[in-house]
Amino acid sequence: CSSFRKDVTPADQEPVAEKPSGPVIEPELDRRDVIRPGIDTEDWEVSGFVGALNVEDFGTEMIYGARVGYHVSEDIFLEGEYAWSKISDSNYRRIGAPLFDSEDEDLTAYSLSVGYNLLPGEVFIGSGWARASSMYITFGAGNTNFVGEDNVTFLVGFGVRTLISDWFSVRLEARDRIFESDLLGENKWTNNFEMTLTLGVFF
Repeated sequence: CSSFRKDVTPADQEPVAEKPSGPVIEPELDRRDVIRPGIDTEDWEVSGFVGALNVEDFGTEMIYGARVGYHVSEDIFLEGEYAWSKISDSNYRRIGAPLFDSEDEDLTAYSLSVGYNLLPGEVFIGSGWARASSMYITFGAGNTNFVGEDNVTFLVGFGVRTLISDWFSVRLEARDRIFESDLLGENKWTNNFEMTLTLGVFF
């Protein structure tokens, strides 16, 4: 027993491994600057648009207008609109049945809509250029003046908005302007589809 105890080294006399003087691994990471895309800090947006409007029973004409929007949050925005187009009854005049006093009549419309951003994301052009974008839907109501008559109008639409910079936006949008008309002798709800390109500025 005594020889066994002589071979055992006391714990306080055991050799201690030396600690390394420096870090075992020295990471070398190249940090890159990240620019977070987003709209300007202001919530107002003023925009102008141009496109094509198909008025049921009367064909397709150009439409122009302006919008003023307020972004309530990242997902919801409100928007007022004024639009103008010129509609022709030339197809009916060819068969001797003119509907308007003159061949071309003005169509004016104003509305208030609410929009909801569905799919925020990015649009990539090439490998080094990306911009924030989102798909959205809109619902609204307003008035359409056509051939001297005011018609209550409902609007349903969807579109894509891309932010070229934090203050400049481009939108491609499709809408259906739904209003009641009796120009052909029958009172009916008409679907009047439009496709527009919109340029907007945040301030």
